[in-house]
Amino acid sequence: MALSTRISASCISVALIPALLQAAPAFFSSCTTLQTPRPREILLTGEAPAEVIDLFFFDTLGVQRLDAYQQLTSPPYYGLSGSGAKRVVALSARSGSASLWLGVNTYGNLCKHTFSLERDSPENPLLVGEALVEDGASRTLTLPLRTMLSAIRLKSLSCDFTGRLYAGQPFDNARIYLTYAGAECLPVGPESRTVSLINLGEADGEALKKLPHPEMILQEGCGEVGVERIYPERTFYCYPSDGVRLVLEGHIGDYLCYYPIPLPPLEASACLSLEITLQRMGSPSPDIPVESGTVLVETRTLPWEERVQYTIPY
Repeated sequence: MALSTRISASCISVALIPALLQAAPAFFSSCTTLQTPRPREILLTGEAPAEVIDLFFFDTLGVQRLDAYQQLTSPPYYGLSGSGAKRVVALSARSGSASLWLGVNTYGNLCKHTFSLERDSPENPLLVGEALVEDGASRTLTLPLRTMLSAIRLKSLSCDFTGRLYAGQPFDNARIYLTYAGAECLPVGPESRTVSLINLGEADGEALKKLPHPEMILQEGCGEVGVERIYPERTFYCYPSDGVRLVLEGHIGDYLCYYPIPLPPLEASACLSLEITLQRMGSPSPDIPVESGTVLVETRTLPWEERVQYTIPY
C-alpha cells in the first residue's frame, strides 16, 4: 500500500518523522490528534501517470492551507484527505523526492513550482492535474492529467521556386529548430504560464547541451527538398509561449538562408501539425522575418495521444 501521511506545517518534531513513515496509511490533522479520513475515489484520465505521483489536498478557503500530501508509487493508488471541500493537485514525481515539498504549506506555495525542459521528455512527460472536490454524498472525482508540453510536428515539406531566377534548385535543409521556445513553465494554478525561453533568435548551443533531449528543440534537416513533397514527420516540443518560430536552415545553391516560420498560439498537451511549401528565397538570419508570400503553411491542431486510465480511491 502506498505511503499516505500528512505532516502539519512545522509542528512535527524530527524524532516523530520515522514513526510517521511507518504509519501508512495514517493521516495526521494536527500535532497530537489522529483522525480517520473519509474514503473518496479519484479517476485519473488523459496521460498515463509516471511511476510516482505526488498528490496534494488543499483547503479551499482563506490561504488554502495544505490538508494532506502523499507520494504514490504504484497502482492501485490510495490517497487520503480530511473532510470538507478540497482542491486536489497531482504532479508526476521521482521516488524519494517528497523532501522537495517541505516548504509547501499552502496552495500558493505550490503554484511557484516549475516544470523545465531540463527534466521533461516526450516519452515520459511531466504531468499535472488539478480539480476541486466538494464535500457531500458523492465521493468520486475525475482528475485529468496532462503534459504542459506542446508538440510541433513538421508533417510535410516541399520547395517550389517557379518563376524565380533560382527555379529548379532544391533547398538543402541542414537543420530544423525552434526559437523563442518555452523552456520553463508554472504548471499549477489559474495563472499557469511559461516563464523562460530558449533559443532567443538563433540556436543556442550551450543552452541545448543542458537538455537531456536536445532533439526536442533542434534536429538535423531533411537534406535536399524539391518540388516533390516529402513527409519527414519530425516532431519538436516546448512549453507554449508567444512568438515561437520553427526555423528551417539550409542552402539554395551557395546561399545560406533561413525560414523562421511564426507559429500560431500553441496549446499545452496538443500537437500543431504543419505542411510547409517554400516559395521564395529565405532570409539571411534566423531572426529576420521572410517577405510575405515566401512560405505557405497549412496548420492543424490535434489532440495529444490518449493514454490509459488509472483510479485513485481515497
